[in-house]
Amino acid sequence: MLLLILGIVDVLVGVSLVFPNFLGLYLGIITIIKGLSSMLGLPTGDIIIVLFGLMDMAAGIMLLTGFSVPWFWLIIVIKGMFSVISGMG
Repeated sequence: MLLLILGIVDVLVGVSLVFPNFLGLYLGIITIIKGLSSMLGLPTGDIIIVLFGLMDMAAGIMLLTGFSVPWFWLIIVIKGMFSVISGMG
């Protein structure tokens, strides 16, 4: 259930990177916290989880600053859809 919610947040972040809206500030803060927790909360240091955390932090910073790298939103949406599908199963 938590993976489903975090996946939905990722999809919303990806959409907010393309179409800036009033949720950008809140989603940016949530995404930075989510990225930090995934990077610092994993004692084994699995490279995929650390990479996902870095992507979350980058997306959060982009939302907070208003600067966006072209096509980065697509990576975040794909990551979010993967989490949504994994969370449903």
